[in-house]
Amino acid sequence: MKAIKKKIINGLAGALLLSTAGCDLQEANVNPNAVTEVGVNVLLPATQANMTWAVGDFTSQATSILVQYMTGTLNVQQNVTFYAYVPPNFNTPWNHFYNGALIDLKNIIDLSTENQAFHYRGVAKIQSALLMGYLVDLWGDVPYSQALNIDEFPQPAYDSGEQIYEEIFRLLDEGIADLQGESSTSPAANDLVYPAGNEGAWRSTSLPKWIKAANSLKARYHNHLSKVDPQGSATNALAAINAGAFEGNADDLNTVFGNAADAAGPWFGFLLGSFGQNNIAVAQRFIDLLENRVGPGQNDPRLPYFIAPNSAGEFVGASYGAASIPSNVSIVGPYLNNESAPTSIMTYSELKFIEAEANQRLGQYALAAEALNQAVAASLMRVTGAADPAYIAEFGSETAASMEANGLERIFMEKHIDMYLKTESWADWRRSIPAGADGTTSGIPFLEPADDNFTNDVFPRRFLYPTSELDNNSANVPTGSPTVKVFWDL
Repeated sequence: MKAIKKKIINGLAGALLLSTAGCDLQEANVNPNAVTEVGVNVLLPATQANMTWAVGDFTSQATSILVQYMTGTLNVQQNVTFYAYVPPNFNTPWNHFYNGALIDLKNIIDLSTENQAFHYRGVAKIQSALLMGYLVDLWGDVPYSQALNIDEFPQPAYDSGEQIYEEIFRLLDEGIADLQGESSTSPAANDLVYPAGNEGAWRSTSLPKWIKAANSLKARYHNHLSKVDPQGSATNALAAINAGAFEGNADDLNTVFGNAADAAGPWFGFLLGSFGQNNIAVAQRFIDLLENRVGPGQNDPRLPYFIAPNSAGEFVGASYGAASIPSNVSIVGPYLNNESAPTSIMTYSELKFIEAEANQRLGQYALAAEALNQAVAASLMRVTGAADPAYIAEFGSETAASMEANGLERIFMEKHIDMYLKTESWADWRRSIPAGADGTTSGIPFLEPADDNFTNDVFPRRFLYPTSELDNNSANVPTGSPTVKVFWDL
């Protein structure tokens, strides 16, 4: 392990000398998309692609390592495993959020307002809310009110996470209102999330799904406040669901780029390259959780979809913090590791887990059991395409009595499995840590840091601000280490 630590330290020294061109907010606006030259119909799919990479590329790799779906064995991914990540590691994802998506979303909102293309404006506001939610959940306080107007604010101020959450709910409400009104034009096949053959079909089939997505996101972000206001957050989450949220797996907020290697989502492209093959591996801990889960010789039915067996037909991972990848290691399975795999940003099963948790906090155990059972069934169907009676009998047949006994643990554990390789899973794990607990206290599931980590076994609670911000906006960047909590993580 000392050799690993020396290798990391040497890597950090090199990383700190690097500067990533074009990744700070000021440079991002030097040559923006000219709103007079590019229409909203072109900007929309570009923002959705960048949204997907912001949420599903390195952010997903890092959070999947932090919740131990994966373990990093080289380079940046190894830094994350040992809680040794540094600001340069986050230049690219920060750029995806701001330069890649949020600036163009502001352009869409401005152009759509001028042209009365209110359906485009509604979608852009929903996407903006989603991205700001991830930014707060990953970094804490971030630029927003001044961030997208660099001409006037070349060094934008940082807004508090609490303020941005208020803006998230406002944007989602306004997005829903825009979608419920008339519009001079609407998306169609250029909507990568809910595509349709023409504008009429989009208005009848895709538009209602965007409204459901907005209400589902409201439920997610209200639920994130579970430590801040356990009762109020639960009530608000359920109100958002009752306003009209996802009703089945067909409503999932996904992006699919194509069915070829050069047109696939973030995880497939990463795993196809040398970094994905050498820098990261499936963690044995997650395999252990799924093997024999139903009973001796009865694995979780999602196991071969999440993780591919090796050449011997076995499921073999790397221990968390391993110095190298075993020669016979399994790789990420076909559910995500194929050209046509969708990048799921929010799913129906996640929504049902939120509903279960909210009811659980309110002491409505029968309703919590019903929602949890629906979440488990939806997860099995989405991942495997079939029900599994044995798994349902063991983990998807909860009652009011079983939920009253240890319902939160059941919810968080099943949700952890369902959310495999999703960035959102790290938010859930941090929320499951009791408020006020020592920094070495694990959430659900129980995790143990890698030996010889850089924080004395204190779990990281946020990302670090990127070098681009430290270099160009240092007067406004908040101080803090990876162990500093975001506002809702008490």
